[in-house]
Formats: sequence, C-alpha cells, structure tokens
Amino acid sequence: MKRILISPMYGMGDTLLTTPALRILKENKPDFCIECITFQKTSYDLLKENPNIDNLICYPFLKKSKIESLIYILKNITWKYDAVINFYPSNRIDYNIFSFLTQAKIRIGHTYLKSNFSQLNWLKNRTIKENYYLHCVEENIKLLEFLGIKSDKAPPMEVYLKDEEITSGKNYLQKISNRTIKIGIHTGTSSFKNHIHRRWPKEKFLEVVNSLEQFDFFLFGTKEEEEENKFIQKKSLHKNVYLIENKNIREVAAIIKQLNIFISNDSGLMHLAAAVGVPVVAIFGPTNPNWVKPWGVNHKVISLDLSCSPCFYYSPKPLKCYIKEKFKCIREIESNTVIKAILEILK
Repeated sequence: MKRILISPMYGMGDTLLTTPALRILKENKPDFCIECITFQKTSYDLLKENPNIDNLICYPFLKKSKIESLIYILKNITWKYDAVINFYPSNRIDYNIFSFLTQAKIRIGHTYLKSNFSQLNWLKNRTIKENYYLHCVEENIKLLEFLGIKSDKAPPMEVYLKDEEITSGKNYLQKISNRTIKIGIHTGTSSFKNHIHRRWPKEKFLEVVNSLEQFDFFLFGTKEEEEENKFIQKKSLHKNVYLIENKNIREVAAIIKQLNIFISNDSGLMHLAAAVGVPVVAIFGPTNPNWVKPWGVNHKVISLDLSCSPCFYYSPKPLKCYIKEKFKCIREIESNTVIKAILEILK
C-alpha cells in the first residue's frame, strides 16, 4: 500500500478547495493510504468525517518553535511516505521545506509565475506550471496526473456533516426566524497579509439589508467581523438581522446549509457555503475569480472588472493597491448590483 501525505494548508477556503481532488484520488486509488496534516483546528474540523481521508492529523505548527516543529517532522513524517502533495496554492517557503523534509520519493506541486525560485519551489520534483485561467479545484486535480490519475470530472467541494449536526442547524434557525427566505452574510475576509482590503464596505452591506425588508439576514463571523456585524444590526431599519455567534465551524456549516443564499466577500465562509450546497453572491475586488469563485453551486460573481484587476497573485507578499483610488475595485461596487444578483438567484 502506498502512503500519500497531503501537505498542510493555511486557510479554511484552501482546505475546502482540496476536497474534490481528494475524492478523485480515493476513487481511483482505493488501496492508497491518504493522510492529511493540518495546523489549524478549523481546517481539521472541516475535514473530519471525510471518507476520502484515511488518517487526519493536526499539529499546531504556528504555536510551536521551529526546533519543535522540525523535531516533530523528523520523528513522525520523514521517510514515512511514498508521495507528498502540496495542493494549490502553496507558494510559500515553509510548505516547500516541509515537502522536502518528508523525503518522499515523489514531491508534487506547482511552479509559480511569480516568486517561484525565492520560495524554493524547486525542492519539489514533480511540478506543473501555474495557470492563471484555471480554478484552484482544477489546478489540484491536474496534480493527480503524477499519480497516474487523469480525470475530466471536477466534483463539488464537500463537508461531511452528521445527520444530527444538520438537524441541530435547522432547529437553531427555526427558533430565530419563521420567514421563508433566509440570507447569510459574511462581511469579513482574512486579515492576513493585508487582505482586510478585500472587504466590501459595511455601509454597502447595510444598504442591501435595508432594501430587502421581506427577508431575514444572518451575519456570520468572529471577533474580526464584530464591528461590521454590530454596525449592520444596529443600523438596520426593519430589525430583520440576526448575529450568529459563539459557534464552532461545523455548527456554522450546519446553519449555513439551511439558508437560501449566502452573500460574501472572497473568503473562507464563501467556500463553506458552496461546500454545503448553498447558492452564493460573491463580491470580488483585487483577487481573481478565475481561481477562487464559488465552486459547484449556483452563484453570481460581482466585480467591477477594472483594467488593473485582479492584481493579487500567490506569494508571501502582502496585498497592495497601486492606483490613486485605493482599492476602488471593491469599494465602488454598488449595492444595487448585489441586490439584483440576489433576486436573480432567488428566481
């Protein structure tokens, strides 16, 4: 039996975007032992119960020193796998060093069009070139060719929720709202590497809420979105806004699954909504919808399509805007455009 290790991914969205490739890998190589290592509990929880993974590991690399992490890898990872896959995007020196330290005979990943050499992508020995026109899901599936798997299909993303989790999410919403149409909102994004500038202004979200008084709205997020969410709830005219707080990620997934539609910036929760089968209105600014638009569900992408967009590419560098009207691409999207998209999907 061959042992395949899936290298750790940082974000919730990146983790979910690997699940179609994991399904194809297991379907084509059922005798392979597929193991995933995560370093975020959120990612670990999203992959729990996934039947395409034989062993799921969580090790908190970010909370450990480099020496502690190195000792863990040498003791538990090195020389124990036939192949390691750095799924897309992983244009970071840390991921490539991790891949090399596994000493797997086959080390799979991408070569990147920007910052490729400096991030040590040459430490992998089976690579394909990044394609700006492919979705992350498609990039990940292409990597499986190094394991003898060619697939024309691209299944949806997946989160395997238990029946009792789904029932709990349904009961939770029923206690709050008896309206037919329930809409989720995520006002946030990761703040990592200056990505807070991918956020559509909270005032625009409020305009959407105040224009659709016949629907109920549910605001999701953590402490990072607390200010925006409380602003929208306080300023809403029709008192049809509810905060979803103090829930773990699987509880959040079960609640989102009950919604009719989800409105979001380019964020992990946008992908989570798609993974549980909910239609999405996705608001894009500096990032590339070709790579990360909602996968496998009915969706509308909202973008100004400026000549300078998208300007973000995968590298360790923080997000920057190079025009005078900073982040105009996200700030100047009008609420009427989002409202129109919502109503079109609801038809």
